[in-house]
Amino acid sequence: MRICHECGAKNSDGARFCQHCGRKLDTDGDRMPAEQTAPRRKSAPQGIGRLSLLQMIALGEAVCLAVVIAAFFVTGFTKYNPRTVAEKYFSAYVSKDWSAMYDLLEFPEGNIMQEEQFADVMERTRTSDITSYTVKETDGERSDISRNFEAEYSVPGQGTFKLRFTAVRQSSKALFLFDVWKISAAGMITDDYPVVVPAGAKAAVDGVELTEKYKAEDQEKGTDTYRISVFNGVHSIEAAVPWCEVYEGEFDTSLDSSAAVTELTLSENGEKALQAKMEEALEKFYTSAVSGEDYSEVSGLFTGSAAPEYKAVYDDLKESLASESGDYYTMNQIIFDNFRCTFNVESGLITGEMECEYTMDYTYEYSGFGSSGRQSETSKGSAYMRAAFLYDGTTYKIQEISIPTVWWY
Repeated sequence: MRICHECGAKNSDGARFCQHCGRKLDTDGDRMPAEQTAPRRKSAPQGIGRLSLLQMIALGEAVCLAVVIAAFFVTGFTKYNPRTVAEKYFSAYVSKDWSAMYDLLEFPEGNIMQEEQFADVMERTRTSDITSYTVKETDGERSDISRNFEAEYSVPGQGTFKLRFTAVRQSSKALFLFDVWKISAAGMITDDYPVVVPAGAKAAVDGVELTEKYKAEDQEKGTDTYRISVFNGVHSIEAAVPWCEVYEGEFDTSLDSSAAVTELTLSENGEKALQAKMEEALEKFYTSAVSGEDYSEVSGLFTGSAAPEYKAVYDDLKESLASESGDYYTMNQIIFDNFRCTFNVESGLITGEMECEYTMDYTYEYSGFGSSGRQSETSKGSAYMRAAFLYDGTTYKIQEISIPTVWWY
């Protein structure tokens, strides 16, 4: 067999010219050696080279990485989508896993809804055992920030029930990539619930202190109002009011429109301190008036709002007790003693009633039987005074008062 060196075609041994391209064949040069008569293996097409071992390893790693990334995103979107959150939420409800439910809820700011309180509410309101349930997204309007779901469940011996709830998209991201969804707690709470305590009181609801961040803008004289968000139901409240016994009580958001601390009892030290203030007010009013002192000597006894109202009362008393030449009677001194007080506490206002005796020294002009002059006398009597106190952030001051008038003639 002869091989054409021009085109590589095979020709018979006796051929002188190539039967494919017509080239003249050499007598010996074109003969194919015996060891070359075996079919030749085709070479790889031009432009496609063989992969090295390192290239094959790198390609395998790239494929694995792509699979991992794809699995990561599939898992992430599955785990964090609103339907998954809704199913987890109701599953936790069925299994009474209050901790898992609590973690999936979205709460408003300024809430007093601790996990312990949530568990207590759920234990009291949870339905009987649920045998089967389905969770589905409800038909209707959808938005980028909320999804509505409905759980249909069966309770043995009671029938089938439905529970609607809403998943709300949060502003945060999970793993910096995936939207975070939580279940709105709107149907489970009372929002902006008012709690009213006496001014200056340290109060707590369910053991959580009511700090300045809960304090409402609309405040009434003598009280502090806080607005909080709480689970629907019964809650405990404590209030440490200055000079009073610690208040402990409960309120039910389903029955009461607000929680108000009103029934307070003065402590023993508080009663003594308030009686001292009433004694001081009575004595200082009279001694300053007898001495002709300016109203500024007694104005500090009053709250800022009440002080201007009692200037006229003080001035009238001072005028009636003033000593002038030619006066028939002249007050010299008055002493109050044997004080007896009773108190009543209502909201932030403490009212006190006081009875006492007084001894007054005075002089008067006399004439008769051929003689005249001034005579010193002592008069005794009893007096009654009423006062109302408000806490000003530091101490209790007088908001209202009735100063008794004493007579010596």
